[in-house]
Amino acid sequence: MLSEKAVGYFEFLASLGLTKHLGSMQATRQLIELCRIRSGQYVLDVGCGVGATPHYLARAIDCRVVGVDLLEAMIAQARARTTAAGVQNRVKFAVADVRNLPFAAGLFDAVIAESVLVFFDDKREVIGECARVTRRGGYVGITEMTWLGPPAPEAVEYYRRVVYADALQAGEWIELLQQVGLEDVTGNAQRVNIPQESRGRFERYGCRGIMQVLLRTLVTLYRDRTAREFMQDVTGSLPKDMMRDMGYGVYAGRKE
Repeated sequence: MLSEKAVGYFEFLASLGLTKHLGSMQATRQLIELCRIRSGQYVLDVGCGVGATPHYLARAIDCRVVGVDLLEAMIAQARARTTAAGVQNRVKFAVADVRNLPFAAGLFDAVIAESVLVFFDDKREVIGECARVTRRGGYVGITEMTWLGPPAPEAVEYYRRVVYADALQAGEWIELLQQVGLEDVTGNAQRVNIPQESRGRFERYGCRGIMQVLLRTLVTLYRDRTAREFMQDVTGSLPKDMMRDMGYGVYAGRKE
């Protein structure tokens, strides 16, 4: 189940024109490598947000890509992004729920999800649906927030309260992929590197894009008291050991 609060969080990000996941471009490149994504392949990006990864796959890897997201506001921005970049002939978008994808079984060479599963109670259901639309021999890959060890209770509570999500440790993410029948599952967790995160954001959106996000953020915070309260909660209640416990992981497995 996806909570109403989580949907509200997505709507807030859409208002900023932002899609984010820990690891940024470093994690995306690792995901592409683990899923053996190559030129000419057909790739599905679930929870694609404003379309940064589909745009990168089409431009840098020369893939055909489909991106789906729950929010029309995200999809509208994703379409505008690919049109501006001139790759709209290789990228298509649709509003869809990852738990019930509108695609035939075995359609895609690879299915990827970046910071999607943490928001669902039944993570196995989501990964199972991703595997369903992957061809035999294709790959399912995820990059998700990962606890680097047994997390402190206050860190878990903060993550649930602020972004309405539940993360796992690396072994649990790997086990989840194995449970839906994926083979040769591999992956690892890494500590968050703040300079790397910053560089990745600029690479993903460009200087102009980052400036637009900052401007939208200022306007939203000025106009929306709920947004201001949310940002105050995010920054004011951060557990002191949060960065010690928090990392990200990139994981993938092959469909038999």
